[in-house]
Amino acid sequence: MIRRAVDIDLTPQLTQSMRRLALLATLVLVLVLVPAQASAQRVQDTFFNSVIPTRVDHLIGFTPTTFAIHPAGKRVVPIVVRDGGRTHRYVFGNAAAAVGPSADIYLRNMINARRFPSPQGIFLDRRLTAAENRHVGVRLDLGRDADVLAVAREHPACTSGVSRAAAKGIAAGKIRTWSAAGVAMPGGGNTIALRRAGTGSGADVVAEPRFGADWKLPKGARAAYDGGLGEAASGNPAIAAVTSWSRARAYQTTTCAVPIGGKRPSDASVRNLSHPDAYPISFVTLRRLGEVRPIVAAFLKYLTSPRATASFRQRGMLLVGKPWPAVRGS
Repeated sequence: MIRRAVDIDLTPQLTQSMRRLALLATLVLVLVLVPAQASAQRVQDTFFNSVIPTRVDHLIGFTPTTFAIHPAGKRVVPIVVRDGGRTHRYVFGNAAAAVGPSADIYLRNMINARRFPSPQGIFLDRRLTAAENRHVGVRLDLGRDADVLAVAREHPACTSGVSRAAAKGIAAGKIRTWSAAGVAMPGGGNTIALRRAGTGSGADVVAEPRFGADWKLPKGARAAYDGGLGEAASGNPAIAAVTSWSRARAYQTTTCAVPIGGKRPSDASVRNLSHPDAYPISFVTLRRLGEVRPIVAAFLKYLTSPRATASFRQRGMLLVGKPWPAVRGS
């Protein structure tokens, strides 16, 4: 089966069916139309499975799926790689991605099944542990981001900041007033209106896990794609926007990233991972890949291609080794 963006539920961790099964008839038709002379060697149709943590899904989306690798209506061009003295030509007719709150269970499963490697990889939103690093390696250091608590520009928290414990309590919905967070009461009142970056509605809401809070939206909180930045930018002093630096950096003239533990994020501190809430975004696979090594090499070649890079950039990824979009206030 060829896959694209249809949500699939692979583990009990997943809160809603998530992503990506593609239109078989469309791609097969396109493949039939590719001239035989396009390759002197046989083109192999293969698959690849990716895992995307919820926290970075907004930056990756459909990029690692058949839908994006071989866009419908365009000529399908095989990805050519050399491995072991041989030339391989691959078409990813079945590239799928699953989205879940954490990549941990997938990492464990991949390591446990390492004797039988398959074409798979994980977009990781943290560093590998020492134990994981024995069997799993970073194939692509892709981007940078950070957890951010943002408020309206003139909010007292912009100056006073909050403790790390308070930031975690706000994100988890356990601290519901500014005074309980150690912040002077703003002009609009003491109650915190929590907004969490996330998607879905009603029972299907999935919030991005940030500041240690899980994917479940706390009672009274609301999910918004930007994490509430737009509301905070309008001047609403009640809003506590729990979101990402990749989003918040564009709102620096109308909101502020609250200093947490005395440290406020910046492009520099996020880029070099010196800020405590910054994290790397990488693509990892097993170190020993056996017979699937050329397939993984072809997939990595796609991930570093102009097409994939443009897709990541369009979604707001702060790419490693490339200029970040200029924004006011940075």
